[in-house]
Amino acid sequence: MVGNKINGFWSSTGALSAGLALVAVLWPAPSVLSVQEFSEPVTRVEEDWVLVLNEPDDAITSPQFHTVMSPVGNLEGSYAQVLWNYREVPNFVAGGLQLQGWNGEQMVNSKTVRVTPLSTTAETIRWTQVLEIVEGELFFDIVNGQSTTWGWFGRDMRLQQAGTASDLNAYNAQVSVNNSCITYGSNRVTQLVINEVRWYGQSGLLYTDSTPKVISAVSEVE
Repeated sequence: MVGNKINGFWSSTGALSAGLALVAVLWPAPSVLSVQEFSEPVTRVEEDWVLVLNEPDDAITSPQFHTVMSPVGNLEGSYAQVLWNYREVPNFVAGGLQLQGWNGEQMVNSKTVRVTPLSTTAETIRWTQVLEIVEGELFFDIVNGQSTTWGWFGRDMRLQQAGTASDLNAYNAQVSVNNSCITYGSNRVTQLVINEVRWYGQSGLLYTDSTPKVISAVSEVE
């Protein structure tokens, strides 16, 4: 299955439009500190994510969803995308998850880290997405992942992003919210939400936004 760019980001052919149409709730994220308000350059940003399933169907690999994280306020440069419960590089395969690093419309790298399809009713999946600058290089990680299907995950989920960066002050959580969605089977997801975002500098934690940002919420299987 070939990825296609629609509304500024990439997803499986035909799946993105259907996924966006089924998004039940989209709350705007609160304003965050501007670049001038940070006391020092931001070198690490963490997003805590939660997805709650109601009744997945592994026979049709449903649901499928993806999440996005960018170091700046758009997807024109470097950004990361995670495909959940499917993989599309080099070809579409059901189950598991795949990290993808993009630079605008060009995929730079990818990494598959799980292959099992989601199949546990009422399962809750938790993970943290991280952008971090290390010696001028930009990295994307998933850490502290836990679920019934995949167990503990996140120890081997790092991608080096394209280009270099001096700080992450231009990061905006709303970019993650706007460009992440359930691409297939959103009626099988009770909730997809970013629970908390944290900004770090060399001295440690700079700012925490604990207002939940709900990407999708559906009450029951149709």
